[in-house]
Amino acid sequence: MTKTVESADAVRASARMDTGVRLRVALGVGAAIWLLLLTAGFFAPGGWTWGMPGPVGHMENYVISLWFVSLVLAPILAARDTERQAGVVLIYMCGILAILVSTLRGEPPKVISDVPPWSAAVLSVGLFAWAHPRPWSLLRIA
Repeated sequence: MTKTVESADAVRASARMDTGVRLRVALGVGAAIWLLLLTAGFFAPGGWTWGMPGPVGHMENYVISLWFVSLVLAPILAARDTERQAGVVLIYMCGILAILVSTLRGEPPKVISDVPPWSAAVLSVGLFAWAHPRPWSLLRIA
């Protein structure tokens, strides 16, 4: 009886460790994808410029900073301790949602500007949902 309990505990501990590794990998890959898109935004034609004067420059700095914090830094921080960082993961998911909402505008979608963020979002959220044992538990309030 004792051996069965010990082996069941060992299996559960191993499963938790595998889930933790998968979550860290999923969050790290997601952060890398968003960092790649953020960096590409500086080199794209008509792309971002850090430190431009005036209100447009202020807004670009603001968007770049929020993108970096919510889509790059948050998943890196969450990957450090996935079990205790549900709030940071939620910030990451809200950042992804904000990017998707920002693609909805009064003109037809464009492949060059709309496909990359939607692809990154599907990949990032899909990896997280695959790696997390109960991804919907993040929506729990309380």
